[in-house]
Amino acid sequence: MKTSDWLKKYNIYLKKSLGQNFLATEVYAKKIVQKSGITSEDTVIEIGPGAGTLTESLAKTGAKIFAFEIDQRLKPLLEERFQNYNNVNIQFIDFLKADLSNFEKPKYVANIPYYITSPILEKIFLETPNFQLATLMVQKEYGDRMLAKSGKNYSPLSIFVQFFCDVEKLITVPPHAFIPNPKIDSVVIKLTPKENIPDIDKNKFFKFIHISFSQRRKTIKNNLKQLFGDKTEEILKKCNIDSKTRPENINIDQFINLFNISKSYNK
Repeated sequence: MKTSDWLKKYNIYLKKSLGQNFLATEVYAKKIVQKSGITSEDTVIEIGPGAGTLTESLAKTGAKIFAFEIDQRLKPLLEERFQNYNNVNIQFIDFLKADLSNFEKPKYVANIPYYITSPILEKIFLETPNFQLATLMVQKEYGDRMLAKSGKNYSPLSIFVQFFCDVEKLITVPPHAFIPNPKIDSVVIKLTPKENIPDIDKNKFFKFIHISFSQRRKTIKNNLKQLFGDKTEEILKKCNIDSKTRPENINIDQFINLFNISKSYNK
């Protein structure tokens, strides 16, 4: 059956409050799985299987699939759809509250809601640091920010993601591939963990980044004055950063160096 038929069968109407735009086109589900390189040897965590379109393509690889679905209304639908797949385990709990400590080197594949993308990324990076890759479908705007190295789309999110992972765009998915149709394209992003992550206080570093971008149209000197006062110019000089530079034009390595040098200064 088509995804739309499954939804009609169980009289399920999708909720905007849960950011529900379900992938409904098998062609794109197959592309995502193919691009992810999933094999029968893998353990896959899917976040929000929805009506199961992507889940079914994942299941056909023979991999062990663990799917987390928050919407209890989908339980009878998913249980029927996957009753003949012994490699699919669906847990009807909030992924953000799930215990991931028992997963060894999982791969993530998911179509995730825009409004909780950042909390999901934080959970993946911090609670399963040994994950092999994450293939995530997000709204194009969000994907552009994850990929950006500089310019208007470059943001604390860009730095957060690129601090932990190499980022690659795989495919663009048009609105007609979903139920209901969103207003904009989605993109599938592949995140591959970096082998060597800088040994710094991550919480303090990301707070530092948010302050650096607090007024993105202002200069880096203006934003960092709230931390370092009249010492800001001196710190920037030590880092070879022009005080008139905007944060969107400072790359991640420069920010790491700036953070490390600034630690010895107090306002």
